[in-house]
Amino acid sequence: MMNNTKVDIQASRFSGAQSNRTLKHPLLPQPTENDEIQHVNRIANIKDSKDSFAEVFCRPCTPNRQSDEPADLIEEHEHASHTEIDCHSEQHTFVVCADSQLGMTSLNKEWETELHYCRLAVDKINSINPRPKFVCICGDLVDMENSFYYNNPNALKSYELEECEEIQRKQFYDFKDTFGKLHPDIAIVCLCGNHDIGKLYLHMIRLISIRKLSSFNFFSLANVSSQITLSGNRPTQASIQKFRNEFGDEYLAFWANGTYNIVLNNVLFTNPDGAEQMFIEQLHWLEERLEYANDHQAAQIYVFSHHPWFLYHEEEDHDDFVPGAGSSFPREWDDGSGKFDGAIFPDEYFSVPKKYRKMAMDLFKDYNVNACFSGHFHQNLVSKASFGMDMIITGPLSMVFDSNGKPNQTEGNGRGVRVIEVSVDTKNQAVGAGKFTHHFESIE
Repeated sequence: MMNNTKVDIQASRFSGAQSNRTLKHPLLPQPTENDEIQHVNRIANIKDSKDSFAEVFCRPCTPNRQSDEPADLIEEHEHASHTEIDCHSEQHTFVVCADSQLGMTSLNKEWETELHYCRLAVDKINSINPRPKFVCICGDLVDMENSFYYNNPNALKSYELEECEEIQRKQFYDFKDTFGKLHPDIAIVCLCGNHDIGKLYLHMIRLISIRKLSSFNFFSLANVSSQITLSGNRPTQASIQKFRNEFGDEYLAFWANGTYNIVLNNVLFTNPDGAEQMFIEQLHWLEERLEYANDHQAAQIYVFSHHPWFLYHEEEDHDDFVPGAGSSFPREWDDGSGKFDGAIFPDEYFSVPKKYRKMAMDLFKDYNVNACFSGHFHQNLVSKASFGMDMIITGPLSMVFDSNGKPNQTEGNGRGVRVIEVSVDTKNQAVGAGKFTHHFESIE
């Protein structure tokens, strides 16, 4: 039985925190409209002044002190609110993890396996000093979504609809109970993944080569001559609303120490047909937020999503993936019948279709996005767009894959979390003036 007090605490830390298209946390105060106006004015004035943002904010508010600043600028500084729109510290960190996917290993017979790794991740994050400003969990929070397991002839394990709903409800609760143990100073950001909102459907793709055909499809290994059935995900208004009820807004944006962080529901970018109006609204919102971030001189702009926008290069399409390139079928799912021998998850399944990717990438290029962070691939992979944006895919907290199509990587593969260390210039807040480094920390 679920504890009502715990449920209330979970609501305040999760669904209550992601609301009104922003993040609410006491240590990440977001600017009001008046704060934004003052911020723009301060940037304009400080560019003509020798003071940095940090010096302005740390100076005692004594009205009679001597200063070379104009009187109106002194007054504005002394009444300035300290919100995250301003670069107030030279450095901060945040953490990215992905694919906790409770229940994945056992096909939802149990999920203690994944909870164990989630607890290790929470302990690892809580041990970081100084504490990260926030943790972003990049989707597939849990594994159970009824269209994967109910009335699906290709399901690896079948459940009745009522069982699916009850399992998912318990998994959501256990996820929040576990990640709710992150230190209260650390904000939590939860993204939706295809296992959180995607409604499974089957579609056909053309093959460049029909060599080892069975290896291209892990749901239906049907031997057809030039096409094969793959699973896809088509979110609906109802599935998205269900996520909102549990975790709050599925897309939002927030400031952290002068950097702007945009959280997207890019499961919609894989197939928007089931919620086309929601897709259009989010796309318009994205452009508006990117324009806003540039107008307000964001030191860095980061985008977070579940699906990688691309794996290896931004122009990749179905025909560009090497036939047979993919990740081996998990041995934990092999029933010993031999039908899964040689089966793989094809690489092309994991990136966003090119026609929808281009809509986002054009905006990212035009509005100076520095990096995108994602999961979904169940392995580490770092690539770069032609215009310099980093595409950083973080390995899972559940089952680990390892594609044979991946170029050599500088970091190992496995379960873990990614720590991002951000540096900003408190003396010159300008678009892209900051920088960042990142590294993957294993929990195994």
